[in-house]
Amino acid sequence: MAIDRFDWHYDSAAKAYRERNNITAELTEEQADEVCLYAADHIGLFLRWVIENNFEGEESDPEGCERVRAGEINGAQYLMEYCDGKFWDVDISDEIRAFVEWYYESDDNLYFKDLGKLSDYKIYETISRDAEFNAIKPLIDRAYKEYINK
Repeated sequence: MAIDRFDWHYDSAAKAYRERNNITAELTEEQADEVCLYAADHIGLFLRWVIENNFEGEESDPEGCERVRAGEINGAQYLMEYCDGKFWDVDISDEIRAFVEWYYESDDNLYFKDLGKLSDYKIYETISRDAEFNAIKPLIDRAYKEYINK
């Protein structure tokens, strides 16, 4: 089952991209690829946390996960290159499935509320690097600890 997918966010990311860059014409292939990363970024931040904590699922691509851990690619790039833009339940270990349902997929939008706490992060307007990940990581860590201590 899909947890999240870049294509669910593509239209919103494209609208924000067009407004930011004053584009009314069709997007070029290069621009569309960039919009995909904007649409995938919030998913990629969480996926990077999953990978860096060795919570990836058995079906996750080992080479891709190592590239994320080595800092060669970010989570959004991993999502697009290795997961076809889709974050599936098989991309996470059974160990954290319940946490992901509680934190990422809940009606309370806990993950998105934490993203909103980041002063320099704007959904659909950021392609994250280490600074953004290092800002969200402690919030996800805190939520995970809170969850396991419930």
